[in-house]
Amino acid sequence: MRFTGVMALGGLLLSGAAAFADQNEQLIKYYRKKSNLPPAQAVTVTDLKDSTSIKGAKEGNLVVGTQKVPFVASPDMRYVVFAAAEDVTVDPSKAVMDKIVLKGEPSKGPAAAKVTIVEYSDFQCPFCSKGYNTLEKEVLPDYKDKVKFYYKHYPLPFHPWAEAGAVAAECAKQQKPEAYWKLYSSFFENQGQITKDNLKQKTTEYLADQKVDMKKFDDCFDNSKTLPQVKAQMQEGQTVGIRGTPGFIINGRLVSGAQPAQNFKNIIDDELASSK
Repeated sequence: MRFTGVMALGGLLLSGAAAFADQNEQLIKYYRKKSNLPPAQAVTVTDLKDSTSIKGAKEGNLVVGTQKVPFVASPDMRYVVFAAAEDVTVDPSKAVMDKIVLKGEPSKGPAAAKVTIVEYSDFQCPFCSKGYNTLEKEVLPDYKDKVKFYYKHYPLPFHPWAEAGAVAAECAKQQKPEAYWKLYSSFFENQGQITKDNLKQKTTEYLADQKVDMKKFDDCFDNSKTLPQVKAQMQEGQTVGIRGTPGFIINGRLVSGAQPAQNFKNIIDDELASSK
């Protein structure tokens, strides 16, 4: 009898595992057609568990290449929403800002400013250069003590010197914030004159008046000692919705691309009005 009971339990477990696999396969099959994915594209279900947000539901992720697609599903996995469950009692803007590390980062503008702009950008990107000019010449001067600005790195892999430029800026930041901002402005304002081969020379020229210890800087730059910080900023950008450059987070609100100045001002004015 005991042996029979063990066999019966084993049969139930196998049956349950098969049903579980069928549910996953059905979900993957549906998502493939819905998203028109090529046959060779790998898709897997991960992190499937009982939802911590919606009682009785399940939640998990579809992994499509390097992308994770969150989903919430009915208990039998027949009905699904391809999005993460969100708590509407939580301020969504605050939730976004909480994902961004700003402590210790250099900024422009007063610490008590009501509006915080975080830009994720690429020193070699032509659209980022437009974004630089819009922000520095048309937006920030109009708000002075009302806006605080941070710049973070998101170098794109097809720009030959963008990542090295970001490494250089982070090396300069380690010594003094003013040197960081000098490279920030110099790289964008001289973007067309910089190449992968002359980046080091140009960087040395731009830092000439910054009283930077160039021996320390050279060691940092030549050995890419700040590359982990650059990679971490890119990863952070992805977690808050950055998919290209330039990307801006304004008090938790995403603005993608080199938008006209008025688009930035509309959001800033709205944030200032709501903070009163």
